[in-house]
Amino acid sequence: MKRFLAILVCLFAVLDAQAQGYDLPLDSLSEWTGEKSVRVVSNIDGLNADTEFLALLGRLKIKGFDVTFGGSESADDGLILEVLQVSDKIAVSIKSTDSQRYLLSVLIDEDYQREAEVREEVNFRGVLPLPADFNPKMVEALPVSDRENGELVFLSDSTLVLGVFDGNRIKRVDALTSNIKNSKAIFLSVGQSDSDPNPEIAVVWGQDRDISGKGQYTKIYSQLFEISGQKLHEETKKSENIALRFIDNRLHTQRYELLQGDIGKLAFASRKGSDVREDSIVLSNAKEMIFSIFPIDTTTSIVVNEESLELRGPSWESGSRLDLGKVSSPRLTKRLEDREITTSPDYTFSVNEEHLSIPRKVVINKGSVLTYLRKRRLGFSGLTPASGSDILIRARWDNGDPGSGFTVFPVYELSLFIIDFSYVKAKGESRLLILANEKDGNQGASQIYVY
Repeated sequence: MKRFLAILVCLFAVLDAQAQGYDLPLDSLSEWTGEKSVRVVSNIDGLNADTEFLALLGRLKIKGFDVTFGGSESADDGLILEVLQVSDKIAVSIKSTDSQRYLLSVLIDEDYQREAEVREEVNFRGVLPLPADFNPKMVEALPVSDRENGELVFLSDSTLVLGVFDGNRIKRVDALTSNIKNSKAIFLSVGQSDSDPNPEIAVVWGQDRDISGKGQYTKIYSQLFEISGQKLHEETKKSENIALRFIDNRLHTQRYELLQGDIGKLAFASRKGSDVREDSIVLSNAKEMIFSIFPIDTTTSIVVNEESLELRGPSWESGSRLDLGKVSSPRLTKRLEDREITTSPDYTFSVNEEHLSIPRKVVINKGSVLTYLRKRRLGFSGLTPASGSDILIRARWDNGDPGSGFTVFPVYELSLFIIDFSYVKAKGESRLLILANEKDGNQGASQIYVY
């Protein structure tokens, strides 16, 4: 009898663990105003016989949804319940049939034994409107080792700002200006390149110039700053035609003599005195901008451009590609050494330059990349408002096969244009801050969403 009871207890324990796997919060479904139909799509055999999954479908039916398995008979304005096996995890999402809106996104362990990792819009914690005179284009949290007081840096077209996030607000504590006429923000990164404990900030600004007879080009200015206490200090002078960036906490440089149309190779940076110089060449086969390369390991990288990202293998060949949607990011203008003459029946003109877009941020972590999809659509000439939502995503790839493609998991959906994002640690808790704007190109009012 005791043995039977022990077996019964174990059975209930297993069933309870499975129930936790599909015991998903469905509160966000109350926001859905379309047809109340759900079509189940899955690559898991026997899912339609899983009693715990069927219990989830029962909860959907109680909420008034008509549920069907597979097929395409569902109306265009219904929902899709997607259950996908991905490596050792199962991804569950409820989305509109056009994938423009996600109401639920959950990543759970295959054996249902550990707690589900839930990321959905109902976890939203708050929004912080920013002052009208504060319109940052980039945000980075400072390294968290020994600094867990929510310190952030923001970069605008002319200003570097040090701020502190206390969980409820962001307070500006110090700022330095570029002192460059008509400067624009190009890139922001943080790291530690020397032996002292103070974090460092690498800033790249640009200045568009028009040279008579030679076309336009962008002049690059880079500078390294240090934070001591709660003050910003200039650690180096401004360097012209050199871009700085921290990659895996190591400072790198790249030459940008865009008047001559030249972009150099990526290099480690060493500082002698107050100048930044190029040293040993790395990634010599990259042929990419320093802003576009996000190394995974010594042989593989993610390369990001204006509309997509690619996984590059050991021989730098192009692997899997993920389309992200075009963003209005800062641009560099590079003069062409050989002008392109274009002739039409009505006129002839020459093309003297090309534009290089600075890519959106991506964060690489253990076989996945965190970035965002540009799904929000512009309004029409001020007559109609913008519509749709941008989506922060986590995309995973098979580490053993760079050509296997990406599997995308939605994280958060915003009815604004996502500009940038960063994780910050404040009061012992890691928080995700998403910098968003009401207009494409960061021309409207900015807000920070806190998760």
